[in-house]
Amino acid sequence: MAIFGREILGNVVVDRTGAVMGSLIDLSFDLNTGLISELLVEVEAGLDPSALPFEHAGRSVKIPGTAVARIAENIHLNV
Repeated sequence: MAIFGREILGNVVVDRTGAVMGSLIDLSFDLNTGLISELLVEVEAGLDPSALPFEHAGRSVKIPGTAVARIAENIHLNV
């Protein structure tokens, strides 16, 4: 099943325990493979972006595509 990027923008991003990290605001693809290369996630108000193991700017964190476990109703990470 194909998923278009615009279909998942705004979806909730959860970590491996199911805790909500934030919502997807942008994503990048590797044009050679078609795989997600990076997610840009706006973190929840109660989370400190600097405490997360990802590069951050303001309330947004850049999550590598390799950290994505699956995409369903939510975007599930393996970290």
